[in-house]
Amino acid sequence: MKKIKIVVLILSMAVLGMVSCTDQLDEKIYSELIISNAYETKEDAQALVLSVYAALRGTDWGTYYEYDYLLVSESGTDTYGQDDWDPGVQKLEVGIWDNNYDAILNLWDGAYKVISAANLAINILEEMPIDEGAKAGFIGEAKFLRGLAYYDLAFNFGDVILNIGESNENLPLSTQAEVIAQVLSDLSDAASKLGEATTPGRASKGAALGLRAKTNLNAKNWTEAAADAKAVMDLGEHTLFSSVEGLFDAANQKADEWIFAVMSTQDGTGPATQLAWHVNSLNYMNAGWGRLTLSPGFYNSFEIGDERRNLIGNGYQHGGKSTDDDDKFRYYALPGTPEYADLMTDPTISITDLSSLTATKYMAGQDRFSDALDPAYLGINYPILRFADILLTRAEALNETGSTADAMILVNEVRSRSNAILLVGMDQSTLRDAILEERGKELFMEGHRRLDLIRSGRYIDLWKANLEAKYPGSDFGYLNESKIFFPIPQKEIDANDQID
Repeated sequence: MKKIKIVVLILSMAVLGMVSCTDQLDEKIYSELIISNAYETKEDAQALVLSVYAALRGTDWGTYYEYDYLLVSESGTDTYGQDDWDPGVQKLEVGIWDNNYDAILNLWDGAYKVISAANLAINILEEMPIDEGAKAGFIGEAKFLRGLAYYDLAFNFGDVILNIGESNENLPLSTQAEVIAQVLSDLSDAASKLGEATTPGRASKGAALGLRAKTNLNAKNWTEAAADAKAVMDLGEHTLFSSVEGLFDAANQKADEWIFAVMSTQDGTGPATQLAWHVNSLNYMNAGWGRLTLSPGFYNSFEIGDERRNLIGNGYQHGGKSTDDDDKFRYYALPGTPEYADLMTDPTISITDLSSLTATKYMAGQDRFSDALDPAYLGINYPILRFADILLTRAEALNETGSTADAMILVNEVRSRSNAILLVGMDQSTLRDAILEERGKELFMEGHRRLDLIRSGRYIDLWKANLEAKYPGSDFGYLNESKIFFPIPQKEIDANDQID
């Protein structure tokens, strides 16, 4: 990797919206020449750590945890619809990327930006003359964020460059196992240093334990994953919100279900979200690109009474409330669904058939017809870790260790919240499939699906089946196990003489 060295560190904290929604921090610029003595107070230490949080928003507009991570995690999966912007040719959807593709580059660059900022913060914090307890907490936050970045790299790229601040020189690739071991080490250290949850925009002990549970889950360390998830539950800080629909309302962005998230503001005083711009189609609201949609098969897999179904747009009026030439109101609906049948009975309505569906959970409870609606200021969380995920993580791990009955109780706890029919009488194999399906329904468009499918061993088959259903007659035989990991970016190979 190009030398991990920051010559000028700029800490202008519009990022403090991740701490609270309104606090701001004056810009500070410290050159490398005075970096050893520029940080002296607790406030300086906090500013340093907040620069690591700021890096989660990537290297450019909409990158890393502003939007891009959803694109790389959801497009090439079994639940994805069609990209309204590039229908049928979106590279991640159909698996024709190369190592110059921008979304893959953005994931790589975004993660290493976090790692560089975290390494710098840890090195400086360790020498700062501040209260040892406060220092430990700040170091714990930086290690959590470094662990998150390496989690994203290890499970999406496999072998990557591992540098925890010990070298400014180019380094060769480390094995995925070595990187995962470092992630677990960082998260364990973070968990020992961090305290109780304050806001989901800041790392906590529960966040570190939760991400360690997810790391062990994807590494198939089932016993450890179950124990870590249980440790989060035993903290007593997090619960399921009463309504899965209400959880995604901006008014509830600090609800106990959120364990760690990239938070946004509604009034422009802090960081803004890009999610609604990319997820919602132009037909659904007054603006949007519809780059992340859901497939008809996925929508139809929900029971009618499952409230999570209400977080997907179907049977809606045109975003501009427009009418057709015959003065009928224009609606959009998926053929063969109850919503479509209901609209067909109204003579004042003209229906346009949908081929994919909008995930409306990122509207944040806002009125999509509002004249004042700006998709950049909906104030919604970018979800990285929430309690429902922890329950399903423990359920999957328990089932893999043979505790199927206990696992089913946890799955049903999640299903009950959404009024879905409870599972009964399943053996280990049947429940394994049910948990994979449940994770899709509970966590759709939250950046988990690709890794869930890879872990299941069914990634290629289910992805290919979805593509064949959407594009009959097309040949997707080129999809194989080589698509499990993204390629190392060509620019990294060119710049690093340690990588072949």
